[in-house]
Amino acid sequence: MFSYDIDTSIDIEAQADAIWQVLTEFSAYEDWSPMLRNVQTQLQPGAPVRFEVLREGSRPMKLKAKITTLSEDRGLAWRGGSVVFVSGEHYFRIEQLAEGLCRLHHGERFKGLIVPLLKPKLKRAPELYRAMNEALKCRVEDRSSPLSGHDNLSETN
Repeated sequence: MFSYDIDTSIDIEAQADAIWQVLTEFSAYEDWSPMLRNVQTQLQPGAPVRFEVLREGSRPMKLKAKITTLSEDRGLAWRGGSVVFVSGEHYFRIEQLAEGLCRLHHGERFKGLIVPLLKPKLKRAPELYRAMNEALKCRVEDRSSPLSGHDNLSETN
């Protein structure tokens, strides 16, 4: 069986729960994600996931998967495709580096008989994962900034 891995990471100045909140607010992806859109799922292991992957110069690719990993504030993964021909497990993992600093690991592992035929396209894919990482970082850090008006402080009247 052939495989191809895409592994990216980015450091984000925020707590893990702030990253998790943005990452799992799927209905807001339209506002910031240059990679994934129309993500529809429930956050529970085995739940079906429907989503679109945006591709430069092409129509969005509509895909289905199932949640394989779910660890609140730490990780999320889903797997879809054909076990024989090509499948992909897309993952997000949050690593706490220090107080107020985390590293987001974001990538995908492709497996299957036709992976060698897809390699030319897959080799261009990390750019899209990095673009999503940057957009997520901006969204989280903007929300976490005390000047943004989106901090997590409660207001009482």
